[in-house]
Amino acid sequence: MHYATHLQRICPGILVKRFGGSAWLCVFALAICVQATGQDRTGYDDLPRQRLLVRITAQYIHTISQGQIDMDSATRIPCKVYGLSYLLPYNEGYHDGREHAGTRLINAGNIKDARALLATLRGAERLRLLTELGGYFVFKPGTEPADLNEARLYIDEAMLLSEKASGPWKLENILLKANLTDQYGHHEESRKLFGMAEALAERSGNALVLARVLMSAGEVLHYGDPERLARFEKALSIYKSNKKIDKEIDALSLVNIENFVARRYDAAEVFLREIVKLQAELNFHHQQYPFDALSWLNYRKGALTNALFYSNKSFACLSSRSDSVFIPFFYTRRGMIYERLYKHKEAMRWYDKALSELTPDTRLFWYRSVIGKVGMLNRTGKAKEALELLGETFRTYPPSSYFEQMHFALLLGMSYENVRDFEKAKAEYQTFLAMADKFPAEHIYDEFPAAFLGISKFYRTIGKTEKARRLLLKGNDFASTFDVYAKENYYYNLYKIDSMEGRYLDAIRNQTLSYESMDSIFGYEQRKRAEELLVKYELEKKDKSIKLLNSQNQLERIKTEQAHRARNITIAGLLLTTIILLLLLNRYLMKRRTNHQLEANQRELDQKNTFLETLNHAQDELLKEKEWLITELHDRVKNNLHTVVSLLHSQSAYLQDDAARLALKDSLRRVHAMSLLHQKLYREETSSMVGMAEYISDLIAYLRESFDDRKRIVLEQHVETIDLDVSQAVPLGLILTESVVNAFKYAFVNGKKGTISITLRHDGPEHLLLEVSDNGVGLPPGMDINQQNSLGLQLIAGLTKQLNGVFHIGNKSGVHVMVRFLNGGK
Repeated sequence: MHYATHLQRICPGILVKRFGGSAWLCVFALAICVQATGQDRTGYDDLPRQRLLVRITAQYIHTISQGQIDMDSATRIPCKVYGLSYLLPYNEGYHDGREHAGTRLINAGNIKDARALLATLRGAERLRLLTELGGYFVFKPGTEPADLNEARLYIDEAMLLSEKASGPWKLENILLKANLTDQYGHHEESRKLFGMAEALAERSGNALVLARVLMSAGEVLHYGDPERLARFEKALSIYKSNKKIDKEIDALSLVNIENFVARRYDAAEVFLREIVKLQAELNFHHQQYPFDALSWLNYRKGALTNALFYSNKSFACLSSRSDSVFIPFFYTRRGMIYERLYKHKEAMRWYDKALSELTPDTRLFWYRSVIGKVGMLNRTGKAKEALELLGETFRTYPPSSYFEQMHFALLLGMSYENVRDFEKAKAEYQTFLAMADKFPAEHIYDEFPAAFLGISKFYRTIGKTEKARRLLLKGNDFASTFDVYAKENYYYNLYKIDSMEGRYLDAIRNQTLSYESMDSIFGYEQRKRAEELLVKYELEKKDKSIKLLNSQNQLERIKTEQAHRARNITIAGLLLTTIILLLLLNRYLMKRRTNHQLEANQRELDQKNTFLETLNHAQDELLKEKEWLITELHDRVKNNLHTVVSLLHSQSAYLQDDAARLALKDSLRRVHAMSLLHQKLYREETSSMVGMAEYISDLIAYLRESFDDRKRIVLEQHVETIDLDVSQAVPLGLILTESVVNAFKYAFVNGKKGTISITLRHDGPEHLLLEVSDNGVGLPPGMDINQQNSLGLQLIAGLTKQLNGVFHIGNKSGVHVMVRFLNGGK
C-alpha cells in the first residue's frame, strides 16, 4: 500500500494502475490459498518464528517483484500460503496468545459479521476488535478511499477509548493512525504521530517496544531515505543488545534491502551471511531467501562457482509443499547461472522446468523464466523460436504489469534485431526506453545495465554511434562496480564504437579492459571450480537417483507383498462372504417356516375373533332388548301406580270417616312417591340409577302441594349429588315421605309456622346419611318409640332394615329423624 502511493507520486496516471494493486495480484494471492491445503505447515509452533517467516517471505516477494507487488499484498501471500492469520504480522504489540471471536471472523474474511459482533461488545473486547478492524483496513492491499475511511472510524474510536484503558492500546492505535495518515498522503502529520509513538515508547521504559515503533516508522519512508536506514539500524542495535534473534533477523533484512537499493553489494553480502548464521541459531530452516540473494550477488560479480553453491543451498531449504509455490524463481536463477557457464542445454532445462506449469497465479515467478529463455534463444542464434515463444506467451498470458510490458518490448526488440527486422526492433526499443525513464530507480537491478548496453549495440550496428555511445554511458551509470559482466560488456561496446569512429587508441585501451574483465570471469581456476562443483552436484544427483532406485525396488517388493496380501484377503473375504450367505439362507428358510406357522395361527385367531364378534353382537342385541324391557317395565309400573293413585282418589271421595280419609291420603302419598321414581327412570332411559337431588326436589314439591297449610311451613333441602340404585331409592323415598308427612301433620299445631329441613349427604367413604328435622313441638316427654304402635314408624323401621341401615328418632329443637345406610350406588 505504501509503495503504491510512492509510485503514484512518481508516475501519475501510469504506475498506479499497473503497479498499485492490479487485479491479477489479488487473483495470485487467492489462488495460492487454494494450492496451499490445510496440510501445509510452517514447521514452527511459536508465533515469533511464524511472524518472521511471513515478514522475510513478504520482503523477498516485494523485492524480486521490483515494485510490482506492494508490501501489504506481499504480506498477505505467505499468510495464505502457510495458513496464518492476516493480523499476525501486525498484532505483535497486543496479541495475548488467544484467538478471539472477532479475530476468527476477520481471518475468515467475514468482515460483515465482525462489524455485527462489534456492535455487541463493550470494554476491553470492543477496544481489541476496533484495533483489529482498524489494522485490517489500514494494511489491506490497495488504497481505496472507502477502506481508509472505515479504518479511520475504527482507529478514532479506539484512540478515544484507549485514553481511559490500560495496556498497549494507546500506542498501538497511534501507530495505526500514523500508517493511515501516511496513506492519505499527509506525510508530515504521519511523522509527528510516529514521533508521539516513539516518545510514548521511551516513557514506558521498554526498549523492545521502542524498537518496534522505529521499525514501523522506517517502513513508511521511501527507499534510500537516510532516516529510514537510521531507524532500522537503531532498532537493530536494540534487538542485538536484548538478544532477540528473530527481530534482529527482521531488522537486518530491512537494513540489507537499503544496501541493495544503494548498490552497496559488498556490505549486503556480509549482512546476508550474518542473517544465515542467525537463522541457524534460531533453528529457522527457511533460509532459501538469503541463500538465493547470495547466489544472485555472486552471479553478478562473476563468482559463478559460489553462485551455483548458494543456488544448491536454496533448493535444499525448500522442504514443504507451501515452499514449492515460489520454486519457479529458484529454477530461473539456476538457469541463469548455467547460461553464464555456457551450459546452454542445462540452462534451457531449468528454464523449461520453471515454465512447466504456467498459471496466472504464479506468473510473478515464472515470467522471469520467459525473459531468461527468450534472451538465451537470441544469444544462441534461435531468434525465430524466441519470437514464437513471445507470441505464444502474449496470446496466453499477455503482460499485465508495468515491468512485464517494459521487458516484453525489450525482448521483442532483441528478437526483431536478430532476425534483421530493424524497423520493428527500433520501435520496440524506443517503447522500452520511454518506459524505463519512468521506472523507480530503487528497483533498477542488473536488467537495466544489460538492456541499455544491448540497445547501444543495436544502434552501433545500424551506424548510429552517437546514440549508441549515449545509451552505453547511461547503462554504465546504472551498473555498479560489483557487476563485472556489465563492466566487460561496457568496455567491449565502447571499443567497437571507438573503432567505428576512428578513435583507435581509445579502442585498444577499451579492448584491453574488456579482455581483463573477461579473464576475471572465465579464468582457468574459475572454470575448473565450476566444473568440479557441477560434477559434485551431478554425483549427488546420481547418489540420490541410486537411493531413489533402491527405494523404488523396495517399493516394488512392498507392492508385491501387498498384492499377495490383497489376494489372500480377497480369498478369505470370499469364504467369509459364502459363509455369511449360507447363514443368511438358513435364516431365510427358518424365517419362512416361522412365517407359515404364524400365518396358520393368524387364521385360527381370525376365526376365533369372528366367532367372538358374532357372540358380542348377539350379547349387545340381548342387552338392548333387556334395557328396552326394563324401560317398558318402568313405564308399565308407573302407569299402574298412576292407576292406583287415581282409584284411591276416587275412593276417597266416597269416604265419610275422616280417619279413613286421612289414612287413604297417606297411602296416596306413598304410592305417588313410588310412581314418581319410576316416572324418572322411564324419562331418563336408565335401567336402575336415580339422581336423588332431582328426585327429592320433585317429591318435596308434591308433598307440599298435598297439604292445605303449605304456606306457613317452609321446606329446606340440602341434598348432595348422589345416584342410587332403584332398590335403595324406593325405600329411601318412602322413608322421606313418612318423615315429612308426620312433620306436616304433628309438628306445627294450632296454625303455628315452622320449617322442615331435609338433608342427604355422604357420611364417611362408604355411608350415606338422611336427616329430616323440624322446629315444631317435638316428641311428647317420656315417649318410648319402641312401644308405639304406629304404622309410619314401623314402616320407617322396616324400610331402614331393607337399606341395611340404622334408624334413630329423637328431639332436637323439634323432631329429628336420622337414617344411616351403606351407599349401594358407590
